[in-house]
Amino acid sequence: MYINALQASLPNLTLIDPPYSSGIQSVNKERSLNGQHAIQTEPVHTSVQESGATSSQVNKKVYDDRYRMQSRPLGICLIIDCIGNDTDILEDTFKVLGFEVHCYRYLSVEAMNQTFHEVARLQKHRDLDSFICILVSRGSPQSIFCTDQTFPGYPLDQVKKFFTGDSCRELLGKPKLFFIQSYIVPADQQEPTSLLEVDGNEQKITANTRRPRNCSIPPVADIFWSQCKVDVSVLERSPSSSSHYLRSLAELLCNPHKRKLPLLDIHIELNSRVYDCNRTSEPQHQYSLLLQHTLRKKLFLFPS
Repeated sequence: MYINALQASLPNLTLIDPPYSSGIQSVNKERSLNGQHAIQTEPVHTSVQESGATSSQVNKKVYDDRYRMQSRPLGICLIIDCIGNDTDILEDTFKVLGFEVHCYRYLSVEAMNQTFHEVARLQKHRDLDSFICILVSRGSPQSIFCTDQTFPGYPLDQVKKFFTGDSCRELLGKPKLFFIQSYIVPADQQEPTSLLEVDGNEQKITANTRRPRNCSIPPVADIFWSQCKVDVSVLERSPSSSSHYLRSLAELLCNPHKRKLPLLDIHIELNSRVYDCNRTSEPQHQYSLLLQHTLRKKLFLFPS
């Protein structure tokens, strides 16, 4: 048989796809092998759906690291303002955030103690996802004096104990937030007076709220404690002025972009605003901040 000389000089050729780069896309290359096609497959990056993971599983993982904030209202916000300058802005702020706000002005130590008892006993906590307490008063670093100026005052540690998981079972495992503005009265201006006995009253709360068995959450967990201290002279110099600390907190929480941040991130910006204010203030008029927390998850102060 006659074979064209040019054809005989050429090798057997097959058509292949031209090489190209497609990022993370799958690339299949076909090569001819003994008259059959072999498929060479490069690694493929699959999406969540392609890998078999459901969107609900992904969402569960995302939301497992944050506190549930879905109840209506989100929680009770207790405001006790013994100075009277900050109640209105705080009430408006936390109502907008979706909290049920209870406001009390100018309470004595005895009235405040009774208020804590009543609020801690509320069965409504069972259906709500959080609790907030805001205190504004003259005092010492460890206590508040209320309107009757008692010394040594009402212990701040006692305030916290009313709402821990062993005292208020309905709040076990839920975030409990405390914001305290203390106008510190110098020791030489404090006059010893009789103090309402509060140590024995704790039994009245805990008697019917035993901690559930097999509960792995410590009673002292899930607490966020933010205290701002400033000398009482700041208040005396401008009796009708609001606290820069509380005013800045309200502004940040009312900002639609800021309030979507975790609470710890919001407090970092709050720190920055307070310390910026201190730069232009005399040393005796500067604010100091104390933040302590036992949060176990991220906390967002909006429905999530």
